[in-house]
Amino acid sequence: MIGDSWTDLLLGFPAIDTLRIQLENNHGYQITGATLGGQTLKAAFSQGLHYQVIDQAGADVNTILLSLGGNDLQANLSEYANNFEATKSTRLREIKNDLKVMIQSGNAFKLSKYGGAPLKWIIHGYDYSNPYKSAVIPGADEGCRTKFISAGVSSENVETYSVSILNAYNEMLRGITSEEPTFYYTDLRRSLGGPPIAKSELMLDCIHPNNLGFEIIGNNFSKLISPITGVNP
Repeated sequence: MIGDSWTDLLLGFPAIDTLRIQLENNHGYQITGATLGGQTLKAAFSQGLHYQVIDQAGADVNTILLSLGGNDLQANLSEYANNFEATKSTRLREIKNDLKVMIQSGNAFKLSKYGGAPLKWIIHGYDYSNPYKSAVIPGADEGCRTKFISAGVSSENVETYSVSILNAYNEMLRGITSEEPTFYYTDLRRSLGGPPIAKSELMLDCIHPNNLGFEIIGNNFSKLISPITGVNP
């Protein structure tokens, strides 16, 4: 697994059983991971984390789970305020390119090192956020809505922008499945009550589920990927 805060929350957050923990403790997965809260797809790719995970997992590696892209979309929110559609399109294009090259180069590395079949690459699309949910650590961070407004996005556009970005990201991932035969996409939207926003009682903050929310996400994700991984959900 290569992941972000949906798999490994940053130090300082309350103890939360993230998606990785849900898969390991409740669904029978044994995961070798390079997971870190705040991780971007671009950084993971440029640092060669996919090579690292394949190397550490050994010759029996057959599947890479990806939880990436959200931080790439959330960075520099002021760019959305200045030109929303162009910024969204540019970021999605960059994510798509990095993701495809990661898959292609990762498969080449695996085949060169271990032989056998190419890897299966499974990515989840994120579920809807809740922009109105406050930050989990008071004073340490801002909620998503406050961040958008501080970046120059009008209050009435925060929810619209959040939903638009989330949906576009999911559909971009779906499109890659027709271009990369070893790539699999799982749609987790509507797991937590959206659209347009996730239920507050299932969220830790505006973008991270709480324990119950991650349990729901983990159950849904494991069912979706079971036919691919062969692991009983």
